[in-house]
Amino acid sequence: MKRLSITLPEAIYCICFICYLAGSSLALIEHGTELSLWIMFLTVMISFATRTLPWVGIKWLRIEKKGVRWGWWMSLLLQFSSWVTFSLAMLYRLGRNLSPFYLWILLTTLLWATWLLIFIYSLHANQQTNPEPPQYQPNNPPSETIQKEV
Repeated sequence: MKRLSITLPEAIYCICFICYLAGSSLALIEHGTELSLWIMFLTVMISFATRTLPWVGIKWLRIEKKGVRWGWWMSLLLQFSSWVTFSLAMLYRLGRNLSPFYLWILLTTLLWATWLLIFIYSLHANQQTNPEPPQYQPNNPPSETIQKEV
């Protein structure tokens, strides 16, 4: 059985998503309190930094090129869309217009969940766990076994 290999950026994205879910749930329950806004803002900024810092040369956050590349591009597009919808939600919250704020937070959560699933699936899709079936190689050939018994 192959060991699950999750990279540091994948772990950061997953932890950020869980924290974002807590913040968005708190925002919907408490009508956008400051704590929920700070939690969501910090997780979006960490996600943004995790995506953009490898482009400027931070190598330990770089993700190796493996899996399905169209999925990586699709997740990048959806991640960018989630940042835009989050920004719109914060603008509505700043104007104290809560109905659109709830809608944009919900849309951001759905986009974030979608891009994260596509991102992780596209990295680990089409990876062969057993490229060749094992060949049968007996420890003792039959001729040696018969000679030892006699």
